[in-house]
Amino acid sequence: MGYASQIVGVFLVAIFFYNTYELARKKGSVEEISDEAEKSKVGKYVAKSVLGFIGVVACAYVIVESASFIALSAGVPSIIIGGTIVAFGTSVPELVTSIDSVRKGFLELALGNIIGSCFLNTTLILGLTFLISPVSVNISAFSALVFFSLLSTIILSYILQNAKVRKREGIILLIIYIIFIVTSFG
Repeated sequence: MGYASQIVGVFLVAIFFYNTYELARKKGSVEEISDEAEKSKVGKYVAKSVLGFIGVVACAYVIVESASFIALSAGVPSIIIGGTIVAFGTSVPELVTSIDSVRKGFLELALGNIIGSCFLNTTLILGLTFLISPVSVNISAFSALVFFSLLSTIILSYILQNAKVRKREGIILLIIYIIFIVTSFG
């Protein structure tokens, strides 16, 4: 049993803000919107984003309540439900956004969305959770999740640095996820 204290929370939140600062400092070129008609749509898109965010928050509440009930009813440990069903359910927005981005030719947006979401979850979200409510953690319950997360991160880093992102690389990452699911429920 380990203990995630508020100090760990502060450390994780600090990592998030430091990385965000560094990304902002090193930002690349950005295409400006030059068309006035396009600029006038910004308010509409901000409103859609706010409504989408409210919908995601409401759905998150329903997902947590439902997953907790399923875990208790089926006698499945919460870590398995959280690391599989809830994780998949909360990742559907990233999946849809990424597929749409790739189809429109914005691969960097898709990769930024996926990697940024993962980074935000493991630093800011986890850090704020520990700040609000320090918890005792059964580290061994997370061993498979941590192992497969690190494995997929290492492989993704290799793919992004040394190869073109093709269907084969996607299949490799998908196989790792399937092995994780089988290992978790096996």
